[in-house]
Amino acid sequence: MTSHVEAFLWGKFAQVQSTFFGHGDHTNDGDFPDNEWNRQLSGGGDDGHASGVDATHITYQDLYASIMFFACIYVGGQIASRLLRMPSLVGEIFVGILLGPNLAAYVPHPISFVMLGEIGLILLVIEAGIDIDLTTLKLIGSRGMIIAIIGSILPIVIAFVLALAIGTNMTGSIAAGACFGPTSLGIAMNILRQGKIVNTPVGQLIVSAAVIDDMIALIILSQLGALAGDAKVADIVIPIVSALVFLVGGGAIAVTILPRFLDNYFFAKIKKENHGSAGVGLIFLLIF
Repeated sequence: MTSHVEAFLWGKFAQVQSTFFGHGDHTNDGDFPDNEWNRQLSGGGDDGHASGVDATHITYQDLYASIMFFACIYVGGQIASRLLRMPSLVGEIFVGILLGPNLAAYVPHPISFVMLGEIGLILLVIEAGIDIDLTTLKLIGSRGMIIAIIGSILPIVIAFVLALAIGTNMTGSIAAGACFGPTSLGIAMNILRQGKIVNTPVGQLIVSAAVIDDMIALIILSQLGALAGDAKVADIVIPIVSALVFLVGGGAIAVTILPRFLDNYFFAKIKKENHGSAGVGLIFLLIF
């Protein structure tokens, strides 16, 4: 819906156009009628509405609403952190729910913001991998890793038992356990970073537990497809083995082989001041 400000601007543009090119549907030197100029400049189709072929037309109202939405997110985060002494993420989530499509429906084109959120989540997961400190993990020791594994498995078991207790079938109970278990790595990283404890033993333990329970949940969810139909041994075993091989083998390669290979054959050919940019580019190349 066109706003009053945009309508005013287009009206002034039409006045200027009439001054230089004439009135009505008079054809100018470029053989374009006046209404054709308006249609082309506004990215419109033959019926005067946006066609999405020649241009993408964004109304002032949508732009203003998007800016105000970001401003409200920032204010909500500041209120949560400074007044309520809570992580700013809590206030930001509350504002998103309040202004989202299910309540106020103030956000224009919600799917675009969902896409931005997915991109941000990918970047947070990358940040979590970068912030994992192997030296700190060694200080935690085996007992810390056992705690992380138990903390990952225990919520899945509790949810599975509760789902069975209320009469859910086996497949549904497994799905409930898999959904109840994972820790949001994005939320955990946000809160740990605000608390400045990411690189402490406790922070590293939390990040490791989040990675472990995500892996366990993905393995369990991969079994639901096999359990839904005629279960074959290969359909059950292959996802588990491949996940474990990727976790153990990929981790071993990333810790032992890959650093020496990059130092000798990749970073050695790049100027030292460009190592950071080259490393970031390599990360995104490996993602794709």
